[in-house]
Amino acid sequence: MLTPFLLVNVAFFALPHAGVDDRGRGARRWAEVLLRLFALSITLTLVMAVVLVSMDFFGWQCVRPARDCTDRVPWLSFLTWPWLDLPGRRIAVAAALPLAVVGLLWWLANKTWRELETTAVPHAAPEERDRTPLEDRRMWNGASQVRQLRSAHVAAGFALVGAFLLAPFAGHGRGLRVRPGATLEFAWAGAAVVLFGLALGLLGLAVVLVCLRNDRPRPGADGEPDGRRDLYTHLPWLTLVVSVLAAVVVWQPGVNAPVRVTGDARTQLPWLAGAVEALAAAQVVLLLAVLVLLLMRRAWARRVGPAVDQSPAWCGLATPALMMFAVVLAGAFAAGLALAVAHVLGKPAPTDRSADAFVVPLVYFWGAAMAVPATATVLLLAGVLVWLVRRTADTMLRDQVVPAYPTEKIADALRTPDDPQHAETLRRARHIAAAWSRATASDVGERVSGGFAVLVAALTAAGVVGYLVDRTWVYTHARWAVNIGDLLVGGFAAGLLYVGRQAYRNPRFRRTVGVLWDVGTFWPRVTHPLAPPCYAERAVPDLTRRISYLGCSCGGRVLLSCHSQGTVIGAAVVMQLTYAESARVALLTYGSPLRRIYARFFPAYLGPAALSRTGAFLVGSPLDVTDSARLRWPWRNLYRPSDPIGGWILRDVTAADTGGGQGTTAGTAGATQDVDRRIIDPMFARTAGDHSYPATLGHSGYADDRVYGECVELLRELRQR
Repeated sequence: MLTPFLLVNVAFFALPHAGVDDRGRGARRWAEVLLRLFALSITLTLVMAVVLVSMDFFGWQCVRPARDCTDRVPWLSFLTWPWLDLPGRRIAVAAALPLAVVGLLWWLANKTWRELETTAVPHAAPEERDRTPLEDRRMWNGASQVRQLRSAHVAAGFALVGAFLLAPFAGHGRGLRVRPGATLEFAWAGAAVVLFGLALGLLGLAVVLVCLRNDRPRPGADGEPDGRRDLYTHLPWLTLVVSVLAAVVVWQPGVNAPVRVTGDARTQLPWLAGAVEALAAAQVVLLLAVLVLLLMRRAWARRVGPAVDQSPAWCGLATPALMMFAVVLAGAFAAGLALAVAHVLGKPAPTDRSADAFVVPLVYFWGAAMAVPATATVLLLAGVLVWLVRRTADTMLRDQVVPAYPTEKIADALRTPDDPQHAETLRRARHIAAAWSRATASDVGERVSGGFAVLVAALTAAGVVGYLVDRTWVYTHARWAVNIGDLLVGGFAAGLLYVGRQAYRNPRFRRTVGVLWDVGTFWPRVTHPLAPPCYAERAVPDLTRRISYLGCSCGGRVLLSCHSQGTVIGAAVVMQLTYAESARVALLTYGSPLRRIYARFFPAYLGPAALSRTGAFLVGSPLDVTDSARLRWPWRNLYRPSDPIGGWILRDVTAADTGGGQGTTAGTAGATQDVDRRIIDPMFARTAGDHSYPATLGHSGYADDRVYGECVELLRELRQR
């Protein structure tokens, strides 16, 4: 359920490199500020949805004369108890839920940071100017930065609850008023005004705190400051106190006289609908600002210098695309929660049109309706993905499988497919081609998901325009889309919960889900401090310290054997090492997504240039990234054409360069002895005495292959030279 937080945090690392010119650095700085503001808006979207459900639905709209929703929902009957007979008291009690949600997020963020991320980063003076962000040890030294952002997000959440607690007093005839004739009640009213101003001021202060620059410090001998003297760490507690005092004020009986409540009509909590619209508008503006900034920077970079061969995913616009996915998902969750609860209590409606109507902001109706075309788009593109993958099977058979198994005479079988002698060979060859084509689903999926991002952007733009033209159009003309979208969002949320449950119970399913989850949780919490914890923030410094001990202190040599996501950690560790430390390290990677995923989505951190520098670090200064130098690098990467995740890193080895024959498990890149070594999988023929064909290993079993042992011995020789 924290996926929107995760997406907006990952969006930061998809930004292009700042470059060496002032304009490039300035553009990145502005983009970082906009991203931090956008991340705060995602947090407020969650808090606003909980405020709507608890304080508005339960505390404000539920109990009305002759319209008591507790008759339909017995578990809310406590709202009719005598000591809760005033609307301010019901709002105060209902405010406990959003305060508890913000407090839970605060507790989880602190707990996961202490237990999973915080660690002392080894100090090392930079030996040359940092060329890529991963070479800077400040990246894993984020205690002060995360502390500042966490304080701002938590304070903003508490302040929002406090502001809506006091919003009925600023309702301009739609909220509460002070009972006339008593000095004490007017004193409470004055306190309400002061607290309302404090809540808004603290909310603004949290926004300013998010915008303030707080770069991660370089690890030094003095260590990381513990934050006890940082005044902003007291901001969440101050806003919590203001919210509690606001609840005390609205609890008083003298300030609970309702204003202009005509009969038993239901109205929304004052200012809530406007706040939802303002927040959605701010998110659209921030998203467009980042998009325009990146387009301007790309146009400037093309004018001032030659294009760098980065080939980033989604035309280099992965950052705004991930931001869009985050806000769409957060909005869908908020709309689904609001509409689902309104259906339980009565009937969602934009105005009080019937006895069981519950007033819901129109933005949520549009958000639910947009789920219908979005789901249709997903199903359509899923079909396109399956069709594209299957269509490549024939091409894969001719261009890849035939040269990879030269001794099996597959080409002869293709020329005479009707010959019964070739039937078994063709069947086996087509089975392998199908497995290899399925392994390209991630590559094809990248292009398809790019198309999905374009379509979602078009749908979002159409929804914004439609809302500005006629806000009630969806409810009056497409209510069926709202109802279906509500079910789709609810089903999607239930599906996520099911995925989480299965991930804990089923190890194989957990590995499948973990492929994408590991990509997001590799990156530190730079933009959103409440995102799921980053394992690399502790793993990289710990592994760096371990290598320093084994290599330098003990005088030994270290082999980093890395599989799948571990190859990303291994590459990050090598970039963090000093020349003295990396001179005693060899790197063996297999099933690596470095080039296939990370280089394309995060080119500033793990692009082709950064990967080449990683290998050059293993042989020391001066860095030599030429093709001939790669022969001396103590780095080998194993990959299979049947692997849907791993792939080549520096050079793709063609099928003709390999040549696994009958009875062999793999072919290699011939005599080139390059970093990348392609393994042919599976074996084509049955082994002696076995009636079944060898299984396709795909992403697993690399360490059991004979090439793995050959590479270990080769790396040992290269490291001893």
